[in-house]
Amino acid sequence: MTTAIIKLPGPKSHRPQSFKKCEQCGTMFGPLDRLSRRFCSYECKVKKQTTGRRTFRKTVTKARSAQSLLAYHVKQGNVSKPTECEQCGKCDCAIEGAHYDYSRPLDVRWLCVSCHRKWDKSEPKGATVIVERWQNLTGGKAVRG
Repeated sequence: MTTAIIKLPGPKSHRPQSFKKCEQCGTMFGPLDRLSRRFCSYECKVKKQTTGRRTFRKTVTKARSAQSLLAYHVKQGNVSKPTECEQCGKCDCAIEGAHYDYSRPLDVRWLCVSCHRKWDKSEPKGATVIVERWQNLTGGKAVRG
């Protein structure tokens, strides 16, 4: 992002007039009414913000309820959370409960974050759904992933 400051004759203001390069089309525009402007027009802003959107992930309700039920029982003291990973034996890191099956919320393996991610990649349980657009988080078709 390039900002050029050009002094033009005219009434004195608190700052010199400045121009910027549009993030979408690359044209110089200005003088700027505010320095935070990034686009030369509304059309360029819409184009930039609608192309290349990130995909969002949404957790399935069954998985979320199993996770919260496990957290409740750990907090109440009904389930004891160990201090070391069952897979690699690390004990100086965060330990998470990894569910075998979300229909059995208290049946878990206690793994460190890295082992949990590796286990979920090798044996996916369909807990997260890839949502193509942010608006679809409230409904619509989603891709399991």
